[in-house]
Amino acid sequence: MPELPEVTTITSQLKGSVVNKKIKDVIIKDKRLIKAIPPKKFKSKIKGKTIKDILRRGKVLVLKLDQKLFFVIHLRISGWLMLSKKEEQYARVILALSDNKLLNFCDMRALGEIKLVEDWRKLPIIKTMGPEPLEIKKENFIELFKNRKAMIKPLIMDQKFLAGLGNIYAQEALFCAGINPERKASSIKKEKLEKLYDCLISILKTAITKKGSSSNTYRQLDGAQGSYIPLLKVYQREAQPCFRCKTLIKRKVTASRGTYFCPQCQR
Repeated sequence: MPELPEVTTITSQLKGSVVNKKIKDVIIKDKRLIKAIPPKKFKSKIKGKTIKDILRRGKVLVLKLDQKLFFVIHLRISGWLMLSKKEEQYARVILALSDNKLLNFCDMRALGEIKLVEDWRKLPIIKTMGPEPLEIKKENFIELFKNRKAMIKPLIMDQKFLAGLGNIYAQEALFCAGINPERKASSIKKEKLEKLYDCLISILKTAITKKGSSSNTYRQLDGAQGSYIPLLKVYQREAQPCFRCKTLIKRKVTASRGTYFCPQCQR
């Protein structure tokens, strides 16, 4: 699933490619992705509108249109966007733009969502979202964990707790900080939480510079892969030696998600 670095990358690339372009037509190949509005009405409301800005909150993309409309995209598990001159494979909804390019919302499993709203900040998923990792101060980050008895990995992946983190970067940050993914958050000392904060900031910033991780379907706007995969320390490295201590990396299921960790370095 695209996480904060991937969605940040797409946001930046969209800003440089589609802002001030007019939507000449809308091609709906799979109406299942369009939520809370009939597809015909969806098409009629955005056709002819101009894309004014691109916003991001957590893993959610927002295209600001004129006349106070917002085109909200949640890529979910297997969605990605591609800007090209043709209809791409797995394209579900396509915006034909005024420069004769097509903005393809591709989704192999058709699990993504599109909504058209007048105020995107009032969407339940946005209203309940936690702070952005790259915007919260260290002392406020540490305060989030006070009296939290949940396991640390599912907790930091909870979008109501912290916005934008998913399975990849949660595992990488916990390895960096030397924290077992199943540790109770309330049992982790302040020094370790400070380390986790530093690790998160460093990893997310580096992943953004590398245009994200193409571990599954994620692609950049031009179809290129992100280049962070070679920097991963534990994710998808089961039975390979830890880069620190040479202990073999293990995998287990934690809160229904596959989790990679070093049993020696993460306690």
